[in-house]
Parts: sequence; structure tokens; C-alpha cells
Amino acid sequence: ERISREEFGQRLQSIAQEGGERWERLAQRAKDVKPDQPLAADVKQLMKELVDFQRQAADELAELNPPEGAEEEVEMLIEAVRHRTEAFEQAIEAGRFTRGNSDQITESGDRIDEAFEQLRKEGFLTEADEHEEE
Repeated sequence: ERISREEFGQRLQSIAQEGGERWERLAQRAKDVKPDQPLAADVKQLMKELVDFQRQAADELAELNPPEGAEEEVEMLIEAVRHRTEAFEQAIEAGRFTRGNSDQITESGDRIDEAFEQLRKEGFLTEADEHEEE
């Protein structure tokens, strides 16, 4: 059974808000990190927390039976979040960002923004919602 538009919008807004806050914290700490530079422990920790959240968010989105008309955007969102999660996991494992990780994170972030924007245009989210920013 599909969840209501209202419940769907609330779940999306919650995920978007928490994801945006976690992304902001990481972006603040990691803004000076250069490709191939070793990651500081605090940056790695924030990355791990973001990865855990993104994995959980993607799983939650995958379990939802979204309202009619939102399926395609939800699939795009799940794929983009998982893609970005993989890039962060690779960077954590390597102990540094490569140019490829950075590009993958940026590209995935753009697709996440695009999916949220489309959901907003279709009325599943209100205009003022915070969402993940690059």
C-alpha cells in the first residue's frame, strides 16, 4: 500500500533536513582538504557518520511505497545517495580523497539536488525545505 503524500513529504523532509545538516558539518570541516591529502580524524569521523546516515536514508527510501508520480524521482534519489556513499566509503578506506572521489561526490550531490527539486516541483515537498547542498 502506498503511503500518503503528506506522510511521504514528511519523511522526505526529515531525511533532507538531517542529510543537509550532516553535509554542512562535514563541508565546514573538510573545505580545505585537498585531493590525496591524508584525512584528519575528525573529518573521517564526520564522513563515517554521513555514510551511516546516507545508507540508512537510502534503505528507508527503498522501503517506502511512494505516492503515484514520485517513483522515478525516489529511484533517482536512492541511486544518487548510494553512489555518493560509495565514494565516501572509498575515501575513508583510502584515508584521503582522490580526484575521482571528489568528482563522484559532486556529481551525486547534483543528482540528489535534482531529485529533490523535481519532487518539490511536483508538490511532494514544500518550496522552503532545506536539502542537501554541494
